[in-house]
Amino acid sequence: MWGDELLDPNLHKYNYPGALEPALHHNTFYRENNCFLGRIGQHYDMPTENFGIPGGSLQSSIWTYLWWLQHESLPVDQCLILVALTNPERWSFYNPNHVAYEHDAPWNQFVHSAWMHSDYTSYSTQWTNTFKNLFVLTNCHELEQLNFLQAVYFFEGQSASNNRNILQFRSADWHVPSTKSVVSMISPDLSLTRLITQHPNSQQMLAPKQHPNEQGHKLIAQHLINCIDSCIIRG
Repeated sequence: MWGDELLDPNLHKYNYPGALEPALHHNTFYRENNCFLGRIGQHYDMPTENFGIPGGSLQSSIWTYLWWLQHESLPVDQCLILVALTNPERWSFYNPNHVAYEHDAPWNQFVHSAWMHSDYTSYSTQWTNTFKNLFVLTNCHELEQLNFLQAVYFFEGQSASNNRNILQFRSADWHVPSTKSVVSMISPDLSLTRLITQHPNSQQMLAPKQHPNEQGHKLIAQHLINCIDSCIIRG
């Protein structure tokens, strides 16, 4: 949902000394307006807040949602909450002193396993070793399944017990338990990844590192708009 690889073609005018990255502060407006969440907001002429995090996990989605509940100024029951469920093999740790990006949001205090698997990381050796030990001792397919179901049922409970307008969907194509009985889940058998890869022009909708490009986000936005409209009609 964050919008990785969406890079403003005019960003070079700010004369950054290093490589141009989507996380740069001057790229935020372009990224958030061209990702599928921004396009959905434009379609309904409604403001949006993007709480996606590069490399984020199901845990960080729950923690960020709880932060949002405590800080949202609008009536929560008047907000539509879209939850993009990521791969359950990802994990996050909370670090109150962590700074990830320039002008980073106050809720992004997480260390993500997705970056510990790669060479591109600013995490300390202590954090990296902590994750490696946890991964070696506990990670297995069964735990990933539990991780997925814990997130799905958490948001389903928030939707049902608190009458909140929550729609959740799978962003990544991953083997997970069936969620057809979950009322807040839309398109349970179709991930956003598969939505693009099954399209006849899929290669025109992917950026070099295989994130959706502007065309890919248009496709995702239209799919979700159709789902949202369907939910509104049924409701």
